[in-house]
Amino acid sequence: MTSQPDWRSGTPHPTGGYDKVIVARGDTLYFTAARLHRLDGPAVEAEDGSLQYWVHGKRMTEQEYRERGTSRQV
Repeated sequence: MTSQPDWRSGTPHPTGGYDKVIVARGDTLYFTAARLHRLDGPAVEAEDGSLQYWVHGKRMTEQEYRERGTSRQV
């Protein structure tokens, strides 16, 4: 048994669980298991202000990202 929160249960893992990379041009990328991934915000924050939402390496629109949790609620 693990003491780590289980993201599959709907409990997001802490931001500390991500690998955060800031590339030379100023973009910020969040990874886990070598895939773009972030549950508490955009996985890509570009220098120009644009945002990209990724969960387990799958790109989502902002609407898909925001609605993803609502289907899990009972």
